[in-house]
Amino acid sequence: MYLPNCFQQISFFDSFEELPDYLKRYLLKSWAHPFQEVIFPAINEDRFAVLYSDKPSRPNSYVNVIIGALIIKELYDLNDEQLVASIHMNLKFQYALRLTSEERPPVSKNTFTNFRKRVTEYYEETGQDLIQQEVESLADLIAEELEIEKEMARIDSFMVASACRNLSRIELVYKVNENFIKMLNKTSPHLIPEELEVYLSEEHKNEVIYQTKNSEAETKLERLLEQAKELYDIALNAESPVTDSEEFELLKRMLQDQTKDKDDFDNIEPKEGKDISPDSLQNPSDPDATYRHKYDDNTGYVGSVVEYFNGENSVIITYDFKPNIYSDQKFSQNAIEKLAPENEGKEDINQDTTDDNKDVEKLAEDSDFLKLLMDGTYYSFDLASKALSRGIRFIPGELTGRKPAQDKMTFYENFDLDDSRDKITGCAAGREPDYQEAKDNGDYYATFDKGVCENCKLLDECRINLRKNHGSVSFSEKDYESGRLRKQMGTKEYNKLTNQRAGIEGVPSALRRSYNVDNMPVMGLVRQKFFFSFKIAALNFRKYLKGYLNGKEPALT
Repeated sequence: MYLPNCFQQISFFDSFEELPDYLKRYLLKSWAHPFQEVIFPAINEDRFAVLYSDKPSRPNSYVNVIIGALIIKELYDLNDEQLVASIHMNLKFQYALRLTSEERPPVSKNTFTNFRKRVTEYYEETGQDLIQQEVESLADLIAEELEIEKEMARIDSFMVASACRNLSRIELVYKVNENFIKMLNKTSPHLIPEELEVYLSEEHKNEVIYQTKNSEAETKLERLLEQAKELYDIALNAESPVTDSEEFELLKRMLQDQTKDKDDFDNIEPKEGKDISPDSLQNPSDPDATYRHKYDDNTGYVGSVVEYFNGENSVIITYDFKPNIYSDQKFSQNAIEKLAPENEGKEDINQDTTDDNKDVEKLAEDSDFLKLLMDGTYYSFDLASKALSRGIRFIPGELTGRKPAQDKMTFYENFDLDDSRDKITGCAAGREPDYQEAKDNGDYYATFDKGVCENCKLLDECRINLRKNHGSVSFSEKDYESGRLRKQMGTKEYNKLTNQRAGIEGVPSALRRSYNVDNMPVMGLVRQKFFFSFKIAALNFRKYLKGYLNGKEPALT
């Protein structure tokens, strides 16, 4: 049964009141005071009421104590047992969680285990991430406390390693087979073929995996896949509950990933390594982990963070956690959806102008739009257009793809459009087109006098195509906008603006160095995302502490 924590104030008989004044001052100057004063009372317990029964039953452990404790846990990189011990024995932990009036802190190891189980099951049933909602709500509070105006944001992403071990193909197939046979041994041992009972012996594993010569690897892989096919057929004949098991699903997935026949597996010939998809099963202990080569090999996930910032202060206002094959542009799409509600309806005062320096100054200072600084991999013309319609202006540091020819003007430099960007009105030489139209696909098209073009001093750098009877040009709005952006990127003002994105590049390092993000003690996307969320919350609290201490690096001792 859900009950909120109604007893959060320090009582007259509180152990804090019994402290000597110098110890009170020490506690009030520690991290625990701003935590209990700002963070703890802002935790929305009612958000989590859906996790508990509305019928009379044993009341829940206080949710704000659990959430607060899990944030503090990441500040100190503790495991659950160490966290419980610290809450029971450390006055700063008790003070931060407003437990100094409690005779005995109401937490145990099972408190956190049971809570994670509840939020995981709720997420899997509904798709709603209550933890992320709470972490982002606290981020909004921190932004308000630090007076961070929501005018500038920056985005970055980084690989997060799974805690599972990287397996060779032989190890992977063997492990999937072994897990399936061990499941059968518990539920239906009579189904295990006699020749496959060796999987239950540890010596067999050593012989197959660790005593395999390179020259034998291909043959052994084929044999292991044949055994996997045999187990698959046994399961189909046995039907439920064998085919309902997770071990069977992973066996089927592995055969689909590793063999050339993705349907009934009549052909269990191994695929070439290059033909195996990055989203294939990497390790049965973490089925959600995927493979990607970006800078280095990675098996696991990718985290994305978006910061609001101004001056020396910043806060991660939203974040995401996905399989590592998730693209940066998809993270951009997610960021639009998260940030747009606060920015929709704003007027675009940054219209095109011939004075590009003035244009960038407006972009940096006057525009009412949220400016989202990003690497070029997050940017596309279509996404930028969608973002503009939602009150967000993408500011890429560079553009990906083929660069324009150095000896030619960009379409933006070469041709003029009318104010509404409906048609071509002229060229860089000041000539008006003889004919122009907007094509059905949105491209611009115009023709110019061929004789005039042939004698133009700008002909060598012009993008006009000289035909038999005229000169013609056709380009898309994307081509035009790319040219405009590239011209802006050459200005000092634009570079000064985009250089501010560098501040977010320290976040991945901080999460690895201080919060051990590559060694989370759980498997699976949902469970790892919850741990990731509390690491984000802990990092945000440190950002708040730094602002609270006027820029001094906070000490947690």
